[in-house]
Amino acid sequence: MGSSFYISADREKVGPWTFTGDQVTDSVRRHWPDATVSNAFEGFLEIVADVDPGRPAELSFNLRHGVFGFEDRGSPVGPLTVIYTVLNDLAPQVPVAWWVDYDVDLQPLDLAGGLDAFIASFPA
Repeated sequence: MGSSFYISADREKVGPWTFTGDQVTDSVRRHWPDATVSNAFEGFLEIVADVDPGRPAELSFNLRHGVFGFEDRGSPVGPLTVIYTVLNDLAPQVPVAWWVDYDVDLQPLDLAGGLDAFIASFPA
């Protein structure tokens, strides 16, 4: 059974992100026009974006808590690329943290250093 990873604003340093689900949807579709963003589950956006052709990135955004999530299904590069892109559009100055479902110890992510640094700061 795989794990799930979560990414949010680093609430130990700042409050939650202030952007809306509509803004997340607009950002995803602006960068990946063929992406699907659905609200099939109440309170969650389900996002599928073809970041790496043939290997779509699948992730969710919890509207109530302002948390991105994705399952550990191989490389995290696709979901992290979508999350980085949305955050770079909507909250580039807000500190970011991640955690895994079995350990809520927050770990920082480097949003300021660009996409490669963001991905490299996620060691999973």
